[in-house]
Amino acid sequence: MIQLLSLILLACSLFASAQPKRVVTVATGEYPPYTGKQLANDGFVNHIIRLALESQGYQVHFEYLPWKRSFQSTHLGQFDMASYWVCEPEYADSFYCSDEIYKGNLLAYFRKTTPLPKWENIYDLKKFRIGATLGYEYVPEFHKAVEQGELDVLMVTDDKHSLNMLFNDRVDLVLLSDVAMQALLIKAFTPEHATLIHASDKPFLAYTAHVLFPKSREGSLVLKNDFNKGLSQLKRSREWDRQWQRLLNAEFHPDAAIN
Repeated sequence: MIQLLSLILLACSLFASAQPKRVVTVATGEYPPYTGKQLANDGFVNHIIRLALESQGYQVHFEYLPWKRSFQSTHLGQFDMASYWVCEPEYADSFYCSDEIYKGNLLAYFRKTTPLPKWENIYDLKKFRIGATLGYEYVPEFHKAVEQGELDVLMVTDDKHSLNMLFNDRVDLVLLSDVAMQALLIKAFTPEHATLIHASDKPFLAYTAHVLFPKSREGSLVLKNDFNKGLSQLKRSREWDRQWQRLLNAEFHPDAAIN
């Protein structure tokens, strides 16, 4: 009897291990070093997503799209998840929001020759030409001010274009995270360029990064819970800390070794 029970348990174990893992499709965009098709491990955020889901028995496929399209396509249920976004209150009707992946700051960068004066709110920036990137999330007040013509904002398709405009005096400031700015300067500019700009002491936006799961897609709540479980395990095991250190060491750069 004991031998029979052992055989049954072994057979069940082998059957379970033979089952194909569910493939999760993730809509994402390019924001080095956090996300990017050419980055090592698809960038810090997408690597964390992959590790968290793989620990729960999933396979992960990333589909790179323009940011706005990745959001809209996921909203329509064409993808399992959207990487990565701020959990705005207005998203609650359409998405489940994951636990926090990381905390970050969006900074206002300006040329050292034309320093940015002290400011308290976005309306203090009315007289400045601002470079921003299409599809990125900024504070709701920013979008409202842009729509109402209260801010002079030039929207472009990528961060490199935006930073070029700053260097060429076509805008007075650009909005980017500190880690993303460092990665962009390394990838597309010279060390001399880095000496020409500075960031405001006051963050333009302090944010937390999350994954969105569409409520229009069956199984999203289960997937969210599985992801959160895997993410929690990464943080408890200090694997998250190891990957964050890789980010700070520029090890997600395209030329960096994958590990």
